[in-house]
Amino acid sequence: MTNRITTFISAAAFNLAIGSGAAFAQEAYSDWDTDGTAGINQEEFNTGFGEGGVYDSWDANSDGSLTEDEFNAGVYDGYDADDSGALEEPEFGDVGDDMGDGGFFDV
Repeated sequence: MTNRITTFISAAAFNLAIGSGAAFAQEAYSDWDTDGTAGINQEEFNTGFGEGGVYDSWDANSDGSLTEDEFNAGVYDGYDADDSGALEEPEFGDVGDDMGDGGFFDV
């Protein structure tokens, strides 16, 4: 379940980061930040994505709040399976799988 949540979050964030999804990313981030503090706290994250330990691994400075940069890094790192700092095939293919037919964003 944690892997599926991580993949879903990763797909959502990556979609947001590739230009056409920029408006969606901003809207999603605002929706998750329910208390308006410009940071997603653990309660907000758990409400949005359920519990699974992902929050703690993404909260790089362990301050109990995810900045937008920490969130984006967490999503990107979820696809960068070899930790190379770049998405190559088949990593980029995984993004396409999540956004294509039968993927997380298949409408």
